[in-house]
Amino acid sequence: MQKLRQKPPLQSFFSPKSVAVIGASSQKGKFGNQVLINLKNIGYKGNVYPVNRNAKNDILNLTTYKSIRELPEVPELAVIVLQPDVALKTVYECYDFGIKNIMLESSFISEQVEKELRVKSCQMGFRIMGSNSIGLINFTDNFSTSLIPVRCNYVNKNNKVGYLAQSGGLAGACGWWSPHANVGFSKVIHLGKSCDVNEAEVIEYLTDDPNTEVITLYLHRITDRIINIVRECSRRTPILFLKTIDTAKLHALEEAGALPVFTYQDLFEISKAFILAPPFKGKRIGLIGPSSGALSLITCNLKTHGFELAQELEEKTINRLRDEVLHPQSRIYNPVDYWPPTRFDGEEVGRKHRVAAETLLSDKNIDALIIVLELFKEIEFDVVKEFSHLQAKFPDKPIIAACVQVEPSVLNRVLEGLVQIDMLHYNYEIEKSVQALNYLKRYYTQSLNF
Repeated sequence: MQKLRQKPPLQSFFSPKSVAVIGASSQKGKFGNQVLINLKNIGYKGNVYPVNRNAKNDILNLTTYKSIRELPEVPELAVIVLQPDVALKTVYECYDFGIKNIMLESSFISEQVEKELRVKSCQMGFRIMGSNSIGLINFTDNFSTSLIPVRCNYVNKNNKVGYLAQSGGLAGACGWWSPHANVGFSKVIHLGKSCDVNEAEVIEYLTDDPNTEVITLYLHRITDRIINIVRECSRRTPILFLKTIDTAKLHALEEAGALPVFTYQDLFEISKAFILAPPFKGKRIGLIGPSSGALSLITCNLKTHGFELAQELEEKTINRLRDEVLHPQSRIYNPVDYWPPTRFDGEEVGRKHRVAAETLLSDKNIDALIIVLELFKEIEFDVVKEFSHLQAKFPDKPIIAACVQVEPSVLNRVLEGLVQIDMLHYNYEIEKSVQALNYLKRYYTQSLNF
C-alpha cells in the first residue's frame, strides 16, 4: 500500500512569500486581471509572477512569463485561473516545478477530475483549495486570491472576524462590503468544491489564528468532520453560524458548541460583541435612559434572555444617583431615568449620563450596563468626553450603547464617537444589546462547562 505523504500547513495559502497567477490577463474584467489588481490594492508585499503563454507584454507592470518553467523561483503558492480543460494539466505542471500549494479557481471541473486531484494530492503531498472557488482574502497579512474586487482596507485594530462561507457571492462581496464601522474581517474564505482542503481544516486554522477572535460560518453542507472540529475549536474561540432552518446537521453543530443566529446580518452584529466586550457570565443589568418608553424596549427583553434589572444596589449608589442624576421625586434607581434635565443642555445631559454610568458600574451588584441614547441636537453631548474612560476603569463589565430615535445629524457624530472609543453599540434595533449580552453569557458559561 502506498504511503501518504505529509501535507504542508495552510499558512502558505493565506500568507505566501510569493505567488504565481497562472492565467493572468491584461484585459480589464477578466478574473486573471482582477486577482492581480486585488493583490496591488490590498498591499501585498511578496513576489507576484503572472503567467500567460499568450502574453505579448508585461501585465500591470509585472514581468510576465510564458510558462511556469520560466519562473525565477518556485513560488510558495500558485493560483490557477484557467479553463477547466487545461486546469488538471496545469496542476501537475505546478507540482513538477516544485509548487506544493495550489489554489484552483477554475469552474466546472468534472467530478472525475475532482476525484483524481483528491487522490493525487494525498499520494503526492501537495495541497489544493478549490475548485470552483472565489478565493480568499487575508486582511491582516495583506493577501488575496479573490476573483471579486477587493477595495476594503481595514486599518483599525478590530479586524478580527474570520468568515467561512459556502457561497462565493457572499464571501466575495466582503472584498468591498464591511459589516461594521471599526469592526472588520481578518480572513474571508470560500473553498468551492474543496476537493482537498476542507472547511474543517479552515475552521481549525482560524481558531489558531492570533488575529481572529470570532469565527462566523455560512454553511449548507455540514459534514461530521466539521461538527467534530467545531466541538473542539468552540472551546477556544466563539463560533457563530447562520441557522435558517432546523435540520439534524445544524442541530448537531449547535450541540457541538457553535452559537446559532437567525439572520445573516446577525452573524456580524453579534460577532462584534465578542470583539468589543469582555467575557461575561452575569445576569444583573444596569440601565440608563431618557424615558420610560425607551427603557421599556430593553426591560421587556431582559427576562426573555435570562437577565434581570439589578435591584439590591449599594447605599452609596442610591445616594449618588439621588444627589447628582435623578429628579428629587424619583424613587427608582435602576433603571436610571434621568429625565427631565433642568433645561435642554447637552453639558448637563452628558454629565448625568457619565455620573450614572460610573455609579452603576462601580456597584458590585451590577454585571453589565446598557446606556440608551435618545438624543436631539439641543441635548447632544460629546460621547468621547463622557464615556471614553469607562472601559479602562471597568474592564470586566460589558458596556453597551443603544441608540434609538437619535436625530440624524446628531446620530452621525454619536456613532463616530462610539467607534472612536471602541464602545460596543447598536443603532435602531436597540433590543440587539440584550441579545448580544445573551450570546456572551451563553458562550462564556458554556465554555466553563466543557
